[in-house]
Amino acid sequence: MKIPALQLALDCSSTEEAIRDCQTGVVDEIDILECGYSLIAAEGARVVKLFREMYPEKPLLADLKIVDAGSKIGGMLLDGRPDYTTILCACEPGTITSVQEETRKRGLSTQLQIELYGHWSFDDVPLWKELGISQLTLQHSGDKPGGWDEEEIATLKKLCEYGIDVAATGSIGYDDLEKFRGIPVSCFIFGRAIRGAQDPAAEARRLKEKIKEIWS
Repeated sequence: MKIPALQLALDCSSTEEAIRDCQTGVVDEIDILECGYSLIAAEGARVVKLFREMYPEKPLLADLKIVDAGSKIGGMLLDGRPDYTTILCACEPGTITSVQEETRKRGLSTQLQIELYGHWSFDDVPLWKELGISQLTLQHSGDKPGGWDEEEIATLKKLCEYGIDVAATGSIGYDDLEKFRGIPVSCFIFGRAIRGAQDPAAEARRLKEKIKEIWS
């Protein structure tokens, strides 16, 4: 089974905070760096370009969860040359194709990922695959008490059966990884679990070692 990637979400409220979080050496320990939803909401699409310039070789994700105005919003994000960007599951298919067209205009190979929030259907997955979506991300909402429950784990397992990469995020820490044993998760996305650690770089290494132990 493929070893899941480790993604760090910079869900910060300012650029300065995000930069400080990256100056701990943690960026060298992760696979993907994410300009988080709250960071882009607070500072605008310019932060994507900033972190692309700071870390030109690190895979970069712009997480604004585009739901409409794909050409305009997608275009602003794509000007920062991210490797990945996210689209909300509630969007129209035309939003996906609009973002893809902006990608082509810029000569980029940015991959689009669908964020699963709220109401969606497994019947949507074949269409998303047909439209070229590279990954689905199942999130345990921060507004939902507790951690991942049996229903969410079952949903994650079923999504993986569709032959598309599936990431997991939200309320996941070191001790929670065992819940996902045996599931071919493509990526685990961590925020506070790493950024809030006393030594973020060491915690990222510890998480990667645990992931490797479970999925090797």
